Amino acid sequence: MSFGEVDAAGNIFEKTLWLLRSGWHWGKRTVQGDHYTIAPCGGMERDYADRFVVRVCVAPTRAVKPIEPVDLAARAQVVAREIFGELPYEVDYSGEGLVRFAVFDDGEFGRFNRHQLEVYGSGLLDLRWGLHMEVVDQVADPLPLAEVAAVIRRVHAVVQGSGYRNLYRKRLSEKRRRHDWRVGVSGSRSTIKGQVVWETLDVPGSDSFARASRRYADCPRIGFAAERLLSRKQGEAPITIVQPVVEELLMHAGYLDARESAAAIVAHHQLDSSSRPALT
Repeated sequence: MSFGEVDAAGNIFEKTLWLLRSGWHWGKRTVQGDHYTIAPCGGMERDYADRFVVRVCVAPTRAVKPIEPVDLAARAQVVAREIFGELPYEVDYSGEGLVRFAVFDDGEFGRFNRHQLEVYGSGLLDLRWGLHMEVVDQVADPLPLAEVAAVIRRVHAVVQGSGYRNLYRKRLSEKRRRHDWRVGVSGSRSTIKGQVVWETLDVPGSDSFARASRRYADCPRIGFAAERLLSRKQGEAPITIVQPVVEELLMHAGYLDARESAAAIVAHHQLDSSSRPALT
């Protein structure tokens, strides 16, 4: 083989290697996405007046091609009906890229949003769900983990449906689209007498879970297990979202064996059930 042939073969090898590397990097970027759409969902650590809140955000991992703005409001209402079910909601705001829905209630500070859903033309859903927790004599009811899980599972079910996918233009590989999630639960709420924190769980025997004595529940700014909830496949069971959220929620509330405690909670409430959760 001449030097020219060797040099040509070397160039072909280098070009082939470059193409393989480029293809690998393109595939990796395609799967991982840019995560831009979920980025606005921060502030998970904030507290609210009149209710404790579980906030659930979900968005396509990669930016989508939007539908015509004039079509967004009608399609967003389909999603709102799937989220709220029979609850009477109002359209609080409707614009070019955002439609906001709210279920109103009366509280200590007057009329307020018990539940709020924001639907964006980017495919982002941002749900703030007011949990069924009363405060009596500045003591909060136990945190209803079954309700927290039910809200996550309801949003998960909606994301699988055509109503959600009609919020943006589809691509040929739509069935392989992945989603980013962010989930937070407020550790306190505002009352006329000041802040109230939740300190117990709605699971029999949970008072025996080992817990730090000087740690109140809090929530990270971008929610629980945020890194673990990126680029999730559509076909995954909802427990793959619920489990890491419950584990880190317990960790941020001072529980010492968050994995074992979360497993006990999942088993007690049957949080890995495939049935559609009821929300009221």
